[in-house]
Amino acid sequence: MIFLLMSQNFLPVVVLPVIPHLAEAETTIHSSPDNSLRAVIIPVGKKGNEGTESRVEIRSATGETLGWKSFASYDGEHGIGVNHAEWTADGQFFVFNVASSDGHQPWRRATYFYSRGENRFYSLDDYIGPVTDDFTIEGCNVVKTTRFNFEAKNEKELVRVNLGRPMSKKQ
Repeated sequence: MIFLLMSQNFLPVVVLPVIPHLAEAETTIHSSPDNSLRAVIIPVGKKGNEGTESRVEIRSATGETLGWKSFASYDGEHGIGVNHAEWTADGQFFVFNVASSDGHQPWRRATYFYSRGENRFYSLDDYIGPVTDDFTIEGCNVVKTTRFNFEAKNEKELVRVNLGRPMSKKQ
């Protein structure tokens, strides 16, 4: 639709109305290195903000759901959405971090991982304390990130976690 505005004292002006278009979040699929598993990230937030809340499903190559973790809230506005996600090189772990849809704790990058061997999701934060930055994968299954070390008063302490080794939860 185009409007032509005319006035006696001014030149004609063409007005093009702008109709905002919100990009809808789309389901993303991350295949394991051996292609036997798929991590499916499904946007579940409120219409128009679907990507701000997520559900992560682990599926077999045939499509069977082996496990899932939902980060949806009751009202579609207070959950958390997946930001960065990837498989470890050995395909034994799917690692991802999330952010709050309502902006709560913007400094924090809560990080989770799925263990193929145990068919279970874990919070990395439960083992090393609050994660404060994005992660990278090193070698077969080492996660490199930073954490908030309250005792040392260090907000960006570098840590490397070998997900293939047994860990104990932080007390």
